[in-house]
Amino acid sequence: MVASEIASPSLIEIAQQTRTAAGKLAILSTEARNSALKVVAQALASAKTEIIAANEADLKAAAENNIAPALYSRLKLGESKLQAAIAGVGDVAKLPDPIGVSQIRRELDEGLILRRVTCPLGVLGIIFEARPEALIQITSLAIKSGNGVILKGGREAINSCQVLTKVIQQALASTSVDPGAVQLLTTREEIKQLLELDRYVDLIIPRGSNSFVRYVQDNTRI
Repeated sequence: MVASEIASPSLIEIAQQTRTAAGKLAILSTEARNSALKVVAQALASAKTEIIAANEADLKAAAENNIAPALYSRLKLGESKLQAAIAGVGDVAKLPDPIGVSQIRRELDEGLILRRVTCPLGVLGIIFEARPEALIQITSLAIKSGNGVILKGGREAINSCQVLTKVIQQALASTSVDPGAVQLLTTREEIKQLLELDRYVDLIIPRGSNSFVRYVQDNTRI
């Protein structure tokens, strides 16, 4: 493993906050997590104009930088795509609770029972491409499954991701879910630092090219 970067104090603080919030989230009831998701969906719908404006700023910058047409298409978050993503949050709230599901129950000996029961992983570090709606999808699944999440979207979607994260955190502030359970990184340098935070981050999920996935595998113990 190549590990030359040292995480900045601010990033360590973010990871610590996420871990603390994730611990609280993991023990919330099904109803509390589902209620939080419904509040998030409502907040996103109310902030639709602000979100689309931020996305249009990203699109303008992308056009000026001659971004590839395929990437531009993925970056675009129109009203219909946003509405579908918001509806998806509600759909996640309706899913069966993934926490506390008994998968195995086996009697090994008299009075000795082996059980495997699903539980939250802890803190997820998720690096994804320039699809702003992915942030909504990932966050809703993380909350549903009782996990904290540190997000890093593509630099092309910086404005969209920042506004979406702000809206989600503000919405969570009125629920039982600690807003610190959802965090956003904004620079490429922070990716290298995130990969070193094996003390706080339990799983890294890279969504991107094969070469990027290999880079992540070669540069982290997580």
